[in-house]
Amino acid sequence: MIHKISMTIPIKSAISYPIMIGASLYDIATWLPKNKTFNQIVIITDHTVKKHYGLLLRKYLKQAGHNSLLLSFQAGEKFKNNKTKQTIEDAMLQHRCNRDTLILALGGGVVGDLAGYIAATYMRGVPYIQIPTTLLAMVDSSVGGKTGVNTIHGKNLLGVIYQPACVVADISLLKSLSKKNRINGLIEAIKMFLTHDAESLRYIESHLHSIVKGDDKFLKEIVNRAVRIKAAVVGRDEKEHGERNVLNFGHTIGHALEKISNYTLLHGYAVAYGILVEATISHTLGLLSVEQLLIIKNLIEKLGIKGKDLQKYELTKLIQATKNDKKVQLGNVHYTLLREIGSTLITNGNYVHPVADKIVKQAFKSTIGG
Repeated sequence: MIHKISMTIPIKSAISYPIMIGASLYDIATWLPKNKTFNQIVIITDHTVKKHYGLLLRKYLKQAGHNSLLLSFQAGEKFKNNKTKQTIEDAMLQHRCNRDTLILALGGGVVGDLAGYIAATYMRGVPYIQIPTTLLAMVDSSVGGKTGVNTIHGKNLLGVIYQPACVVADISLLKSLSKKNRINGLIEAIKMFLTHDAESLRYIESHLHSIVKGDDKFLKEIVNRAVRIKAAVVGRDEKEHGERNVLNFGHTIGHALEKISNYTLLHGYAVAYGILVEATISHTLGLLSVEQLLIIKNLIEKLGIKGKDLQKYELTKLIQATKNDKKVQLGNVHYTLLREIGSTLITNGNYVHPVADKIVKQAFKSTIGG
């Protein structure tokens, strides 16, 4: 005899948190939660950001009377793994961090993903705040709750969606970025605008020199426009069951390139190559016009990223690496396809679509050839 017991869990109230663009790292009273006392505030960062801002943030917290712990790890995508996660968790346990702990994820996308994953699993979940220090993290990875680590099989294959209590985007922190890292982040904003907002792409084209140079006014506007898109999409599809997949445009090829380059290729640059190939796939399938494809290629080339540079990567290895993409369904790799700049293909409620390897190979070779 089978006994069946039904367990009903009440629907949780909507999750809401502020994304503060232009808030100051120094003015912690404006962004630290006011309705809770924390036993410990743990700053998680990498060794590089620790020198620039980690020690400073710990000083601000001490001045405000908060008990804080600063933990850092070696910078770089290849250190976003379970080994680093466990090392930080062990340190937190040794310092008796309990459920009344707040984690501050201070850094770029690697730090944000890793610290967020730790927050989601430590003591079965403690609150965390995203404090992005790169343009890439501000426009994309700090918003939406995606956390996780890489494995030998691919990027971000282990993780959970766990929303932060707040996002603090202090534009002044971007002053320490190199031109290369500004471009690295700008690519994620371009991706957002290619899929959702043609007018904002034109804004980038009109002010490209000032943005790349690091003008605060234009960087703040880019962050504001990109975050509004990301927040709206995540609000409609938090768990990436539909529309949120669109934000992976350029990432199927991009993540594969990162993997076969052993993560020596910066994420934004890998996505830029991915955008070139995946936009070409859309054109090859008769969706994106040649005129619009050229607009995309010309903009990416102005950032010093050229399709011909892809010839250094082995096509067979690239295709194999795409097989571990999270959008693989029934053995088929799925892609976001552009109909035109600012609009993607949606058919029967499907936001991503299977593309045969031969089409991907054709688009890759076409991208190299110009």
